[in-house]
Amino acid sequence: MSVGANAVKNCYTEIVSKGFALPLILIVLASIFVGVIYFRFKNKGPNQTALVVSSPVSPDAYSGWKTYRNKVYGFTIRYPKEWFIKEYGDWAADFLATDPNIQEASPSAIKVRYSRSTDKVDLTEFEKIYKSKVGAGIYEPLDVKSIINKNKNFEVGEYAAVDYFINRNFSALEGPRTQHRHIYEINKDGTILRFLSTAGTEDEYRIFDLIFQKMISSLKF
Repeated sequence: MSVGANAVKNCYTEIVSKGFALPLILIVLASIFVGVIYFRFKNKGPNQTALVVSSPVSPDAYSGWKTYRNKVYGFTIRYPKEWFIKEYGDWAADFLATDPNIQEASPSAIKVRYSRSTDKVDLTEFEKIYKSKVGAGIYEPLDVKSIINKNKNFEVGEYAAVDYFINRNFSALEGPRTQHRHIYEINKDGTILRFLSTAGTEDEYRIFDLIFQKMISSLKF
């Protein structure tokens, strides 16, 4: 018989011989049990510790990118840190891969442009594209060689938006050349906010369009 068991037995014999009541017996036994439990937990090894699970922290997808803020229309958009920006008040801004102070930016050099419009014709055009079917080709009224192809409707914040692109094949009198444009338009209370990416070749389009789409994904109101 173990030493602990002998102690319990002797304690029980002494209590009974002196005529103590049953409740006191239970109290004594409970005290011994609690003492044993405490002794075991106190002498646990150092490797028996609680498991702590930390939540993973997501890295900033736009780390190092600059931020353009438009206080009038209440939005921000991120753009690559290597790029340059040329602002035209609150109504337009060019995001350029080349320094505009060294080389004057031409429409073909502009990679991404933001502009706003309150013209009714632009609002009508937005509604036309927004209501059209995805994948449907829409000919621009002034250039039969330009076709608008709609990608999707979506929302930015609470505002309706449309994603489409335009492939243009200019005539021999104007080049000949091609132009690829990817456009996101947002209808903010009757004002059309347009974000436009321009490329002269398909290879250039594939490169800059990935950057452009990432920029759009950072757009916040």
